[in-house]
Amino acid sequence: MKRLALTFIVALFMATASYADEYEKTCSEILNKVKGGSTAVDYAALRENCGRTSWYVQRKQTKIDKIRRDMYAAANAGKHAEVKKLAQSILDLNYLNMTAHRMLSWSLDALGDSVGSKRHLDIELGLLRSIGQSGSGKNCREGKIVIDVEEEYFVMQIMGWKLKRQQTVSDGDITCDLMEVIDSDGNERKEYFNVNIVFENYRRSYK
Repeated sequence: MKRLALTFIVALFMATASYADEYEKTCSEILNKVKGGSTAVDYAALRENCGRTSWYVQRKQTKIDKIRRDMYAAANAGKHAEVKKLAQSILDLNYLNMTAHRMLSWSLDALGDSVGSKRHLDIELGLLRSIGQSGSGKNCREGKIVIDVEEEYFVMQIMGWKLKRQQTVSDGDITCDLMEVIDSDGNERKEYFNVNIVFENYRRSYK
C-alpha cells in the first residue's frame, strides 16, 4: 500500500512538472521569435504561457515599478535616451510589459529610429489586442484574461476609463476583478477581468 501511494505521488509530481515544462517551452519558443524580430505571433499564447512560468512569477515587480516611475520622470523631462534605457531595463525583467514597449517605441521615434519604434508599437498592440479578444468583459464568465494586475490598469488607461470601484468576484471556477469605471464619454460601465492566472501565481509565489 505504501509503495502504491509513493508511486502515485511520484506520478503526480512528474505530471505537474511536465505541465509546467510545457508552459516554459511554448513561452520560450514564441518569445524568442518576438525578440528575434518577428511580430506576427500568437500574443494570447505568448501571454498565457509566459504568465505561468517561474520567471514570470518571480519577475521583481517592485523593481519594475521603481524603474517605471523613473522612466516617466525622464519622459516628462524630455530625456529620450534615458527613457529608452529605462524601458529596455523593464523589458529585460518582463518582456511582456506593454508600458515599456509603448515608452520604448515613443523614445525610439524621438531618437529617429522609426523601424525600432514601429516594432515595439506592434508588440504593444499585439499584446493589447490579445487581451481585448480574450473575452467581452461583460460578465465574469466572459472576462478579459489578464496575467497580472498591471495589464488591467493599462487597458483602462488606453480606453480612457477612470476607476470608481474594484471588487473580486467569482463565477464557478473563474475569479474576476470587477472594475466599475467611468468611460471616456462620462458613462458608468462594468468591466470584468479574468484573474485566474494572477491568483495561480499568487499561490505559487507563497509556496
